Amino acid sequence: MNRLLISYLFAACSGILMFLSMPSYNFGIFAWFGLVPLLLALKDKSSLQQYILINVTCIIWSFGTHIWYPAIFSGWGYLIMIGAGCFYGAFIKMGYDMQVRINRWYAIFAIPITFSVFEWLKTILPFTKTWWIEIISKSQWMIPETLQILSLTGFIGLSFLILLSNVVIAEIIKNQFSSKNMKIFTYSLFVLPVANFIFGTVIMNENDKQLKEQPITIGATVDLVNQDEEVLSLGSGQTAGDGYLADTYEMKEKIFEINEELSKQIMNEKRADFIVWGENEFMNLNDTQLTNDFRSLAKSLHTTIIADTVWETEDTMYDTAYMVDGTGEEIGRTPKIFTLWGEESYGFSPGPRDYDVYETAHGKVALAICWDRHDQSILRNYAKNGAQLATIPADDDFYGDKRFPYYAASDAVFRAVENHLAIGSGSTSGVAQVITPYGEMTAMSGVNQRQYIVGDTFTLDKQTFYTRFGDVFAYLFALIFLAMFIVSERNKRKM
Repeated sequence: MNRLLISYLFAACSGILMFLSMPSYNFGIFAWFGLVPLLLALKDKSSLQQYILINVTCIIWSFGTHIWYPAIFSGWGYLIMIGAGCFYGAFIKMGYDMQVRINRWYAIFAIPITFSVFEWLKTILPFTKTWWIEIISKSQWMIPETLQILSLTGFIGLSFLILLSNVVIAEIIKNQFSSKNMKIFTYSLFVLPVANFIFGTVIMNENDKQLKEQPITIGATVDLVNQDEEVLSLGSGQTAGDGYLADTYEMKEKIFEINEELSKQIMNEKRADFIVWGENEFMNLNDTQLTNDFRSLAKSLHTTIIADTVWETEDTMYDTAYMVDGTGEEIGRTPKIFTLWGEESYGFSPGPRDYDVYETAHGKVALAICWDRHDQSILRNYAKNGAQLATIPADDDFYGDKRFPYYAASDAVFRAVENHLAIGSGSTSGVAQVITPYGEMTAMSGVNQRQYIVGDTFTLDKQTFYTRFGDVFAYLFALIFLAMFIVSERNKRKM
């Protein structure tokens, strides 16, 4: 068989392995070696051939990962998927070229540093941070042992380790070391991901101990009201970008009744300290009747319930998380900070970045909503203000898409580990979650089915390095990238 054809098959194999490692497919182990066939295929190829091979991998990877984009962007979604693949491809190619040009012991870090830095950049830029929430480290969202580095470095540290593992394996297979010392150094780099996993295993033993000693029980609902024709028929069919609006009293009452019944089922199974509903804006806090019904429900169940509501002040309307305790008294209300375009066009305003935290019998609680999970800074600032537990009503129903909810759920897991926050999240369509501060999901719903979940978590008092100092490692990696890029460009001129 033609050697170039084999190289393209290798590149395609890498693309398939990488998208299978991502959330919803959940073969996370593949990420640690998925790019190896591609890296082997690049050997002895022209620069153009390398560029094409890399983009074959990355476009396949992108299509498998961003399969939900057409549900948001219609036909443009396919072009964006190609563009996303080319973005990743550009920086793998840049890193590969830098590795070749530098040709020193530290050249092996060129691809991991370059890829992880530009992956981080897209999570902080205005447009891309809203919709481009997929990162290579999310391949590990179901493997909490690998996630503990997040509390130190944020996701960039884990992305770096995954890319480094791929490069090291490829170099060992090629077996073209310039010296014995270089061979020893390359093999020794395996210590980093292995040490990370061992450290994570130790932490998860502590996780199991804490769950037994001080459990906090959280229930969460998946009401599926966005897909319930009976519920939708009671409203006008108007949307606000992320779901149907509950714009008639009959529709609001029906949504309340569905979540009321699910909450009773939760309490019949196990007494929950908190119950979290999905993001459905089912009642306006100025609506005395529904608000009183909600407070009466919390009182009758003797538990704290968090729901998503509409809060209107004199000149502003907020999508607001509302918490009532087991006596029927309001504990707090917090507007959603990270609002989407559709919500803002309807009239919802982003909430103030006050990061209020509320005292409860089970620790200090932050109230966040849906997309607040995706901006790393939001839950980090709640944690900086003392939050130990975050409750998150969410709506991840993009026209019934089966893939996207898992990417949103992975963000909740990452925010939990980064900040050692316990998290309980309800949903309109799934995934509802109960997460420990170390990232174990003790309860997790399915997608597109009405149900409830109940799980235990616990709280921690000490803030993480990442909570206190944020993306300091990302900035450090960016400086290292710039230094390596300068060396690479100088060497390029000498070639």
